[in-house]
Amino acid sequence: MDNPEYEKLVSYYLAEKYTLRYTGGMVPDVFQILVKEKGVFTNVTSPSTKAKLRILFEVAPLGLLVENAGGASSADGKAISALDVPITECDQRTQVCYGSIGEVRRFEEFMFGKVSERLEKFQVARR
Repeated sequence: MDNPEYEKLVSYYLAEKYTLRYTGGMVPDVFQILVKEKGVFTNVTSPSTKAKLRILFEVAPLGLLVENAGGASSADGKAISALDVPITECDQRTQVCYGSIGEVRRFEEFMFGKVSERLEKFQVARR
């Protein structure tokens, strides 16, 4: 794996006995987060893996659903909400994380070394 931060995050998930699920589809995975009211979806980039998800048609619409359901998102490799990514072209792609506020905070801690100000204000119970 050529993204050491993401490798540490996945190792955390394994050590904490998270159930890792991958359907190959973002919509069914995010649907499970909404239905079960817990979980996390990540799709990250690395030096050898480019972003696949389109912000305009995939990332932002699901970000709207997740955030309105009480969850959070982190996108664009800058720890900003999927709803705050400036759109400059129709086919613009980005990495993303969706989930509970606590899980997205954890994602940002591992991936960026800190939690964004917008999520810092939330006090969440640790798993």
